[in-house]
Amino acid sequence: MNLTQLKLFNELARELSFVKVAKLNHISQPAVSVHIKKLEETLGQQLVSRTSQTTQLTPEGLLILEDVKEILRLCENIKVRSNYKQGVLEGHIRVAAIHSVGMYEIGDFLASFMKSFPKVCVHLEYKHSEDIYEEIKKEKIDIGIVAYPQNMPRIEILPYAEDELCLIVGVRHRLSQKKSIPLHMIDNEPFIAFGEGIPTREAIDNLLEKKDVYVDVRMTHNNVYTLKKSVEAGVGVSIVPHATVKEEVEKGTLKRVKLNDVDTKRPLSIIHLTPARCLCR
Repeated sequence: MNLTQLKLFNELARELSFVKVAKLNHISQPAVSVHIKKLEETLGQQLVSRTSQTTQLTPEGLLILEDVKEILRLCENIKVRSNYKQGVLEGHIRVAAIHSVGMYEIGDFLASFMKSFPKVCVHLEYKHSEDIYEEIKKEKIDIGIVAYPQNMPRIEILPYAEDELCLIVGVRHRLSQKKSIPLHMIDNEPFIAFGEGIPTREAIDNLLEKKDVYVDVRMTHNNVYTLKKSVEAGVGVSIVPHATVKEEVEKGTLKRVKLNDVDTKRPLSIIHLTPARCLCR
C-alpha cells in the first residue's frame, strides 16, 4: 500500500471513472487499474465494482474511504507544515466563486495573495452557486465563495464580506438623474432579472414582494454581464450587486441608483467541506 494507490482510490471514489482519473494524473487507464488492483490485493478486499456501464465503490470500499481521505489530509498537512516552518507556503488550491464575486470583487485580494505566496497555485473557476455546493461536497474544489450562504450538512460557512444591491438604469431612463429612490418607484417597470433559482434573484424577489412592487420581467439571465448590457440597450432596469457596475458607471454607460427603503445588503461567505469523522471504531 502506498500514497499513490490511496490518492488514485480517493479520486476514483469522487469521479467514478477510470478514464477521468487517468487524465487527471496524466497516466494511462490501465496504470490506474493496476494501482487499484494492488491496493485491493494488499487489503484482501474488492474495493471497486466495475462494469462496462458503471464504476462504483463496494461496501468495503465505502468503509475505508473516510480513512483514506484522512490519511491523505494528514500527509498534505505534514508537507504544508514542513514548508511553512522553512518560510515557504506552497501547493495547489481549487477555488470556485459565483460570477459576480469572482469577476468583480476578489481580484485585488487574489493578486495580493499570489504575490505574498508565489509558490501557491490558485485554480479559480466561475460557477453558479448550486454547482459550487455540489463540487464542494464531491471534493472537486477546496473553497467556494457564494452569496446568501445556505446551511448544509458537512459544509462550514465563514462570513467573508458584504456587498450591496443597487438599481441600474440606462443613461436616458427617467430615473437616471436620481441618487436614491424608494423601491415602489420601479413599480410596473420593464425588468431584467437573474435566472430563477439564483440566490440573488430570490433575495431581489423577496424585496419586491415585501414592498408589494410588481415588475414586468422582460428577460432573465444568470450572467450579470448580460444583464448590464440589456439595461444599457434600454430593454429595462435591473437590480445587481453594487460592485459589478463600477466600470460602466465610470464610463457613463449606466446609472446606479440606491434603493433607500429596503435592506440591500448581500452577505458573501467562504464555504468548505468539514472533515467527516468515522464512528465505526
